[in-house]
Amino acid sequence: MKNLLHAFLIVSVFLISACSGPSHMVLKENDKLDIRTVIPEKDMAALVVTRTTSFGFLIEFDTYLDKKMIGVTKGRGFFVKKDIQPGTHYVIAKAESYESAKINFEPNRVYYLHQTPRPGWIRARISMYTQDPAKTVTEMDDDCKLLEYDVKDPGDDLTDEEYNEAVKDYEKDVADGEHKEFSTYRGLEVK
Repeated sequence: MKNLLHAFLIVSVFLISACSGPSHMVLKENDKLDIRTVIPEKDMAALVVTRTTSFGFLIEFDTYLDKKMIGVTKGRGFFVKKDIQPGTHYVIAKAESYESAKINFEPNRVYYLHQTPRPGWIRARISMYTQDPAKTVTEMDDDCKLLEYDVKDPGDDLTDEEYNEAVKDYEKDVADGEHKEFSTYRGLEVK
């Protein structure tokens, strides 16, 4: 009987965590935002991070701007950051591995990054790429929720060691001819 109770508790915790949103994020009340209408704060850039597949839905992808956590995706969801200082920044996603993008953010432009899981050894790995928001919208439905970073429950930022590892991996990939799309990516201008 004791083993049965123990198994029930483990399954219950698993189901509750599977149904909950990602850590450090809150569901926005008005989650019907059309990502094509995002406008950055004055003289800033905006970033929209989307994840539209339910494959690997239990695995959270922590996302950072340089070392600072800015959001987490899990399952089908997206978040928006409207106050990015112009200049070159690394956007780093972390699960079993790091996936990074080095982008020169320009003021009054919106940048769209799409995250998808891929098989890993223990957890899912991440693929991250630019995607036209019109295409992303076709992949979104009512299950794809708008999330906001919870400043009352912030996540841990990257340590210097983690940040340096992610940047080193990214720059090695660039030297090997990968990530070309990020070097020329300019997002969409807000008029």
